[in-house]
Amino acid sequence: MTAEINPEIASMMRAARDMLMHEHSLFASLGIKPILLGVGKTSFSMDLPAEFADRTGRIHGGLYTLLLDSIMGVTCFTALKKLQPIATINLRTDHIAMADPGSRAICTSTCDQIVGDTAYVSSLLTAENDSTLLARSSGAFMIGTRSTPHEETTKGSRL
Repeated sequence: MTAEINPEIASMMRAARDMLMHEHSLFASLGIKPILLGVGKTSFSMDLPAEFADRTGRIHGGLYTLLLDSIMGVTCFTALKKLQPIATINLRTDHIAMADPGSRAICTSTCDQIVGDTAYVSSLLTAENDSTLLARSSGAFMIGTRSTPHEETTKGSRL
């Protein structure tokens, strides 16, 4: 039997995709296209525009980190049994190679395991034209992060 993405989560992801591709100025400028959306696995291709070049003329590593974190979050959602809020609680990104502005990249991400209320996700960012590894990342995501208004006023701020 093949596992499928929970229909509630699939619906939320379609709405998020539409918002990111058409209404979110940053992600709309990257031409992000889904390649794979599976249970605990995703892959997206994207542009690396010149607007994100650093002073050396190559794509800034901060864009890599932003993309990897965002796509790992999407991957986390695909692994959930029910729709719940998530938050990045730990992120490590290794910048390995620099890309040229105007090139495209592919981010492949896997939810490696969910233990209790924490999802562990890893991803690779590669150049689309020659598969050069640009960056790799791993992160931990807290599942069910939303507190009720009563909890916030009685317990104070959460870290």
